[in-house]
Amino acid sequence: MEINIRVEEAYHIMNVQTKQMIMAVGQRNRIPQGFQGDEEVEMVYLHFDVASRPSLSCDGLVCIPVPGWVNVFNPSTGEFRRFPSGPYPVMRRYANHNCVFDVFPGYWRMGFGRDNVSGSYKIVRMGFNHHWEIHRCEILDVNIGRWQKLSPPPYEIGYRRKSTCVNGSIYWTRHNKPNTDQKLLALDLHEQEWRDVGLPLEALGKSFQVANLENRLALAATYIENDHWNVKIWSAEAPEETWSVVYSIRLFPLDHPYDDPSSPLWYWTRPVAVSKKGNLFVQDSYKRLFKCYPETGEVRLIAAEICVISPFVENLVPLG
Repeated sequence: MEINIRVEEAYHIMNVQTKQMIMAVGQRNRIPQGFQGDEEVEMVYLHFDVASRPSLSCDGLVCIPVPGWVNVFNPSTGEFRRFPSGPYPVMRRYANHNCVFDVFPGYWRMGFGRDNVSGSYKIVRMGFNHHWEIHRCEILDVNIGRWQKLSPPPYEIGYRRKSTCVNGSIYWTRHNKPNTDQKLLALDLHEQEWRDVGLPLEALGKSFQVANLENRLALAATYIENDHWNVKIWSAEAPEETWSVVYSIRLFPLDHPYDDPSSPLWYWTRPVAVSKKGNLFVQDSYKRLFKCYPETGEVRLIAAEICVISPFVENLVPLG
């Protein structure tokens, strides 16, 4: 498969980064005409034929699984590598959720991050069958390029939520089956050992997303209260994982045009970045980007039909 990579010509400002930068893809790889940035943020758009697929990121690198391959791309250097992924299990029963969640090919549970000890970037993948029994669990060092067996996790991991990497560990949420508690599971990329992560009491019973927010583990719970959508965000210094509330935001009322009553159970938000002025950028499940002003409580919709990937940072590390 030939990949046509064309990176947005905004990289002349990378050497002197005065604003927060966010990496994204416009709908169908087109740049949204309404938002290129403001006084606090500058957008960096990627243009290549798989960029709009669900992806993972770490330190400015982008990992994009596609059928048959896992791609790793460094936007700072233009370097691109891909690794064969082999056959995928058939999981057709879940296909109707693809439009809302970041679902990877074959419903693999994917992770991508940096081993803090060796400095290597690593890809983790796990496959489950229809009975939530794991049938494959592997890890790949990008410098080596070969899949190796990995000890399976102690319980099933949900396919509907992205993982995130913080301080050398990748974090996933447990599959939220009926009558089971939400859990957070971490994998140390160097030791290749799993561990449970305790959750803040207020997050129990709520649907949440994990993210790397300013190099700290963040947990975002989106819920309805007082006829409004709200998001509460906790942050923890990994690996100690002692939680504290950093943002509590009232997003918009249930009858607001932003709200989509067709699927309230699947609505989620995820923190993206914090500006130098302390304002928070949040993405949601409908490919929108919001800007939240904690001091005033104001929430602005600043971009729609946009696939936000992650904060952008320059990374000149070669891929193998």
